[in-house]
Amino acid sequence: MTKTVSQINPKADIQIAVLVDEKTLLLFGWIDRALPSSGAASFSEGADSAGTYDGHFWPRDEGSYWFVALLRFDNIAQIRPQRLSITGADRGTRYTIPPIQNIKINPWTLLSTLKEDMPEAMPVVFDFLHKSLGDTAQSERTTRLMLAFLQAMAQPDGFAEIFGCMTGLGALVQGWSFNLIAGEHDLLIETDACRSFTSIIGSFERSDLPSTARGVLGVMTGADTLDLSRIRRIYYKAAKGWCYLEIFENRTLLNDQSAVPHLRAMLPTLTGEPSVLRTLKRLSNAQYEGFETVSRLEIPVRVGLDTAVRVPGAGTLVTGWVLDPDHHVSAITLKGIGVSARIDLDWCRTNRRDVSEAFAKDAPFAGKIVPGQDAHGFLAFVPETADSPEQCERYLELSLADDACAFMPVATSKAAAPALRRLLSTINLNDPASETIISRHIGPLVQAAGSACASAESSATVYAMGKALVAPRVSVIIPIADGRDDIDVTLAKLAVDRDFKGTEIVIASGAGAHERLSPSLRRFAEFYDLSIKLVPCPQAHDIYQAMDAGVRHASSDMLLLLSPSVLPTSTGWLSDLEWAYKTSGRTGMVSPTLLYEDFSIRFAGIQQISAQSAVSQYAGYSRDWLKGRELTTVQAASTDCALIPRAAFLGAGGFSTDFVGTDFKGVDFCLKLRAAGHVCLWLPTVQLIALDEQPREQAQEYWLQTGGLVDRWGFERKWPRLHTTQSLGSIDR
Repeated sequence: MTKTVSQINPKADIQIAVLVDEKTLLLFGWIDRALPSSGAASFSEGADSAGTYDGHFWPRDEGSYWFVALLRFDNIAQIRPQRLSITGADRGTRYTIPPIQNIKINPWTLLSTLKEDMPEAMPVVFDFLHKSLGDTAQSERTTRLMLAFLQAMAQPDGFAEIFGCMTGLGALVQGWSFNLIAGEHDLLIETDACRSFTSIIGSFERSDLPSTARGVLGVMTGADTLDLSRIRRIYYKAAKGWCYLEIFENRTLLNDQSAVPHLRAMLPTLTGEPSVLRTLKRLSNAQYEGFETVSRLEIPVRVGLDTAVRVPGAGTLVTGWVLDPDHHVSAITLKGIGVSARIDLDWCRTNRRDVSEAFAKDAPFAGKIVPGQDAHGFLAFVPETADSPEQCERYLELSLADDACAFMPVATSKAAAPALRRLLSTINLNDPASETIISRHIGPLVQAAGSACASAESSATVYAMGKALVAPRVSVIIPIADGRDDIDVTLAKLAVDRDFKGTEIVIASGAGAHERLSPSLRRFAEFYDLSIKLVPCPQAHDIYQAMDAGVRHASSDMLLLLSPSVLPTSTGWLSDLEWAYKTSGRTGMVSPTLLYEDFSIRFAGIQQISAQSAVSQYAGYSRDWLKGRELTTVQAASTDCALIPRAAFLGAGGFSTDFVGTDFKGVDFCLKLRAAGHVCLWLPTVQLIALDEQPREQAQEYWLQTGGLVDRWGFERKWPRLHTTQSLGSIDR
C-alpha cells in the first residue's frame, strides 16, 4: 500500500543562499513554520537532484521563524535555482519552499549581512554550522568560513601559556581565563585548519591574576598529533558566548617526558567536579614508559598477548588473554600515536582453558578461578586514521579500579601472508561467535591488508626468450603459482596451433617457480620458435596474483588469460574466440566451454551469482546439451580461459587482493568488469579440457577453511545486492 504524502507550501523568504563548498549550499531567511530538523531535499522530481537537508529554526515574531539550513548535493553548483522540496524523516509531509532567486559564490556574504543587520543571530548560525559540519572532513572553504565566524564574534578571555604532548593521551594546555570554568568542553583549535577536541579542564588559584580570573589546566583528548607550535588561538563557548585564549608569545612547549609529570604535579592545586578531577588523575597515571607493568601488580590481574598484526593507516588486530577474576580492570585501551580506543567494549571473548589451568595454583589467583568459566581470551580490531605513521609504538593501558593504570607493550607485525595465515588458523570454526569474529575483527583486517598489498608497487626483472616480437597480436598470460616443474604440454599444444603465430606467451611465475621453469622454457622457445616472457612474481601466492602481475608486462592490447590446467583438444580455437569477440560489437571478456576429462561440462557460463553459490549452468551435463547454442551474454565468464582487452582488464582494476583464497576472485573480477560497463560472454562452440587439479602443497589446510568464511563475508560486503541470487543486469551499469 502506497503511503500518502501531504503537500504544504509555507510562506518563506530565502534572504541569503551561498555555496559553502562544491557539495554544500547554505540558506538563511524566515519561514512561517518550523520544518523538520533533517530529511531529504530535492529541486525537482528527478533522482539526479536528490540530496540531504539539515535545518535550525528560532522565533522571529509571533507568526514566523528565522532559519538556517544546509543542503548537500553532488555538484550542487551546477543545479539551477528553482523550487525546493523538503521531506522529513517520516516522509509523511513534503514542504515546497519558494524558488531560490540568487546563489552567491562568496560565503562571506552571509557573515557580513549578519554582522551588520543581525549580530545576535551570529552565535546561533555558528552553533548550527559547528554541529553540522564539525564532524565531517572540512574543505578549505568550510574551514575559512568557520574561522571567519569565530574571529568576528568571539571575545578575548585570557592566554594559553604552556603546551605539552602526551602521546596516546592528548595534549596538555595551561593558562588563565575569566570565563573558562572547570569541566568538559569542546575546544576549537585554530592552526592552518580548525579542529575540535573534547577537553577536560581543571582550574586553580593564581595570585598574579585579577580576582575574577583563574588559572586553567586541561587535556585535549586525541590532540597528541597536533603541531602545538602552530596553534594561533583556542576558542570555546562560555556562559556569555564564544570566547578565545590568545597564545602567549613566549609559550612553553613541554616534551613527551615532561607533560605528564607536570600534570601530576599540578593535580593537588586543581579544583572542579569530582568526576573531572578523577579523569585528570587517571590521565596523570597513564604515562607509558615503554615497558610492561602488569606483572608488577599485587592484585590478581595478568595479561598475555598472542598476536598483534597491523596495517598502517587501517588498523591493528590484537589477540591474547586477560585474567581478572575479581574484576579490578575497568577498561582496556589500545594506545599509541593517533590511536586511543577501548577494546573491551567491542572485543570477542574466546575460551582459554590453558590460562585457567596455568594460574589455578598461583597464590594471587588460588580459589578465585571458577572451573568451567574459561572465557579469558580476546580478539579485537582497532581502526586508525589513514595518516597514521608507518612506524609507531602501540601498547595496552589497563585502567584499574583505584584510578591507577598498568601497561603492556604491543609488538605489531606486518599483515603479510604468513601472519594472516597464522591468525586464520586460530579461529575455531565451531565457535558460535565465529561469524561475529570475522565480521567485526578478522574481515576488516584482511581487507585492509589486501588493499595495502594492491597499492604497493612491485617491480620485476622480465626475461625474454626465443623470438622477439615488436607488436604481438595477442599476449597469452599463463600463471604458475604451485610446485609444478614444467608446462611442456601446454606449450606444445600452443606451438602446433597456427592461431598462436605472432603471439607472445607471458609466463607469470609465483612461489619461486621461475628458477625451476627457466631451463625448459628456454629450450621450448628455441625449439618451437616461440616468443616467451618469464615474469618472476615471488609475492604472488595464487594464480590470480600471478596472472595480474603478468598482465602488467604484456605487450599486446589483447590478452588471453590461460590457466596451465586448461588444455586445448584441437587447433584454431583462438581465432574462433577472436571472431566471436569482434562480431559481438561489445567490449568485455569472452570464454569458451570448459570440459572435465570425461567430456562432461565443467564451465558453460554463470547466470546466477550469490555469496553462497556461483555455479556454472549445465555443470556435469553431457556436452551434447550445448549443440546449436550460440554466443551468449552471462553474468560471469571463466578467468581460466578468457579473451579480454588489456585496457578493460586494467580499467576494472585487475583481480582483487582483498580475498584470502581464490574461490571468489574470478566472479568478483567479472562483477567489477560489468560494473565498469563491459560484458561477459560465453562461446559454447569452443571447447577445451580443464584438468581437475588441486592446489599443490595446500590440500585442505585449516587456514583456507577459515579464510573461506572471511572471503564470503568480504564478498557479501562488497556486493550487497547479491545477498540473494540476482538476475542478470543487477550489477551492470
